Amino acid sequence: MYITDKSVTEYINSKYKPASDKLIPFRRVGEHDRVPVILKETESVLSMLTGLTHPKRIFEIGTAIGYSAAFFAYSCPDAVIYTVEKDENAYRAAVSNIRNAGVDDRVKLFLGDGQEVADKLFDEGEKDFDFIFIDAAKSHYRRFLDSAVKIASDEALIVSDNILQHGMTANEDYDPRNKHKTNMINMRSYLNHLMRDSHFNTTLMSVGDGLAVTRYRRYI
Repeated sequence: MYITDKSVTEYINSKYKPASDKLIPFRRVGEHDRVPVILKETESVLSMLTGLTHPKRIFEIGTAIGYSAAFFAYSCPDAVIYTVEKDENAYRAAVSNIRNAGVDDRVKLFLGDGQEVADKLFDEGEKDFDFIFIDAAKSHYRRFLDSAVKIASDEALIVSDNILQHGMTANEDYDPRNKHKTNMINMRSYLNHLMRDSHFNTTLMSVGDGLAVTRYRRYI
């Protein structure tokens, strides 16, 4: 389901330019197999954001098959990317795909839960991640965020994907059978936290399936 007019989305996507031509077959495989990869319009916004901020340390929760991690590696040639995936099959596919993409020297993959990996990195003294991308289990965004900010730099940019959940976050009519009520409630709570906590300066965008773009301020 499109959350904006389908013809408008198709027009915008017709102007899409990948960060590298090497991403084109990668995306085709993901879309053909219906494996989650970031939407084209989402990728375009991420490309703009990384181009403006030039991150050096990126932390991603939700590797899937590794497409977005490869995107970050291509669009940020001076960055190291730490990425976490909980599903073992997806993790194995990501390891292979990242290697085939030729960016495995700068992409560090972790198998496990996003919160637990972030907490472990914190305990090991890893810090100063200046770009955080959250794109995993939607009901768990708050706990992912709470752990991720512990390893984030001051003024880090945090991008949360799929916040609109095909429109359900904004209007429960998009979930007539109440199958996704828990996800909807938890996402609304997460977004309220981002908008109300003074450590975060957040803009919500109806790009792709919805983005929350947040500047984290450790010191206020």
